Amino acid sequence: MKYYFTLIVFCTAIVLGHSQVNPEKQLGSWYMLYGTFRVSDKISINTGIELRYYEIITNYNLDLFGTGMSYHINPKTALTVNYSYLDIDRSIEFTEISNTIEHRLYEQINNKHNLWNLPINHRLRIEHRFLHTINDNTIQNRLRYRLGTKIKLNKTLYIAVSNEIFVNFTEDVFRENRTYAALGIRLHKTLKLQLGYMKQHINNLNLDRLQIGIYLNTDLRKTQ
Repeated sequence: MKYYFTLIVFCTAIVLGHSQVNPEKQLGSWYMLYGTFRVSDKISINTGIELRYYEIITNYNLDLFGTGMSYHINPKTALTVNYSYLDIDRSIEFTEISNTIEHRLYEQINNKHNLWNLPINHRLRIEHRFLHTINDNTIQNRLRYRLGTKIKLNKTLYIAVSNEIFVNFTEDVFRENRTYAALGIRLHKTLKLQLGYMKQHINNLNLDRLQIGIYLNTDLRKTQ
């Protein structure tokens, strides 16, 4: 699988790669690897890695490493706690602070249901962000709500669509919004690949982002 992922990144870079300075005038990229490991009827472990760039594979933006645990109340609802470490480079955004280290904690609830025949997913998350720069250490809290759906096209392909709004507990309340659409490919019963596009409004910037994500979901429970 890693060879397919490398090939996709390489080919995309050849076709779309270019050099620009203004982040609003370039197509950036997010490369993501997420795993969910079900260890009991009620508990699963979550892990994730993200690499983000202002261009396809150049002008590094940030990397993210996270892990957490989910408690499944029932097949449709789960509670999650998570810790993530982020190394953020924002020098291209013309800010005074070029590098930030973030330790992020969040609590989250996921709920799934059907609206007529359309599957609906709600995700509500509260984040606590511990930000460390060369000049200052701050704590920020925010609320995130994502509404999404996945539509099966056949046994292999599906379409994923979502919108997520961010609400900060500061004077700059509505700082970010993400609108996302992707084509999903089921490579195996435990493995999915998503090729998507995201329109991201953040810090008064309107950014276009290509997303390539690999999602691994395994069940480690012993067969009874």
